Amino acid sequence: MGFSSPYWIKIIYDRDTYVIDLSHISAFVYASNGKITFWLPDSGNPIVINPQSNPDAYQKVMTYIEQNTGHALE
Repeated sequence: MGFSSPYWIKIIYDRDTYVIDLSHISAFVYASNGKITFWLPDSGNPIVINPQSNPDAYQKVMTYIEQNTGHALE
């Protein structure tokens, strides 16, 4: 993607394109159905991604969580 941090992701969500630096996300929610939810800083709206709708961003979030917390979610 050309970003300097390896933790940038680009997703299309609710017809908007978001470019997100995962290192600024403080919490992730992993649901039993595999969806990952997080909130952007200074925003009350949740971002929900799943492996079917955005597989590249989903995998990058999973990798980020595992590398930075030591916890594998799958």
